[in-house]
Amino acid sequence: MDSLFQTLAELGNELLHEFLYILPYLAIGVFMEAVIRTFRWHVKIRHALTRFGTWSIVIATALGVISPLCACATLPLVISLMLGGLPLAPAMALLVTSPLMSPASYSMLSGMLGVGWANIVVACAVLLGLFAGGVTHLLRNRGFREEELFRQELPQGDFHDPDYPVEELRCECGKQLSHRVNRCTHNKFLVFLARFWEGSLKIGRFALIGMVIEVLAGFFIPNQWLTNLLSGDGILPVLTITFATIPLHLPQVTAASMIFGFFLPDPGQVIPLAPGPGIAMLVGGPVTALPVMGIFLTMFRKRVFLLYLTLCISGTLMLAFSWRLLSSVL
Repeated sequence: MDSLFQTLAELGNELLHEFLYILPYLAIGVFMEAVIRTFRWHVKIRHALTRFGTWSIVIATALGVISPLCACATLPLVISLMLGGLPLAPAMALLVTSPLMSPASYSMLSGMLGVGWANIVVACAVLLGLFAGGVTHLLRNRGFREEELFRQELPQGDFHDPDYPVEELRCECGKQLSHRVNRCTHNKFLVFLARFWEGSLKIGRFALIGMVIEVLAGFFIPNQWLTNLLSGDGILPVLTITFATIPLHLPQVTAASMIFGFFLPDPGQVIPLAPGPGIAMLVGGPVTALPVMGIFLTMFRKRVFLLYLTLCISGTLMLAFSWRLLSSVL
């Protein structure tokens, strides 16, 4: 019994040490996202998506990078935009980009893995968004026109309406603290504080989940095996991580927290994360979000889901191997 308590104490100390390290970066990222959500800058950009034709792919990709919305929140938004006339190509660009980057993700990636890796993920998010949107645009006349996408015709109405008949798409944002504060006070500062609190809970939860998984994995799995996998230069580590993360719900902050915990560097030390496995984990993990794939199967025809999954996997592998090759040349 004493050994059990000692083991739990060691795990708790390690978890606390990691959380205190990332706490400043968490606060900075949440602050930036709270500002964006308070002034609704991402909503203003979103309204432009249906008006710019092919250029909407570029706009959707940019929106996905700066938007504080996660994949699960982005999909109902995308479906509502598609019902309003948005083609599948920019919708796909937004869907694959949004899980990969946000202000909070950039801040925490910079703090845990370094600015270099944060910039790499930004570049990968942009390239993957343009790739997904471009390929989908080319396939538009081959079974991917707007009227051929959904399993059944969705009822008209506002997703924000609590009585909207499709439960999977019904938005619960009206119940959030920030919306209640806005309805009662219309005070931007109080709304900002509420947004900051909501972001702290959401992003802090994802970070904590990643650290818990990492601490438990490090306890039961030889840590050297995990670090060798993430720092390996061969093809096998890239393939292993890419396909192993497909069934996992692995948000960006969770993936970064796990990698940081596996290496647990000293202050100022550079994590020896290899380009290929790093991209496979930080791009392939978040982009194949399990809840999103579940809604895809429920709402869309199978070919749309297969297109989404194929774009995510092929795009991740192309980015991982290309970055690996580029790093070896440089």
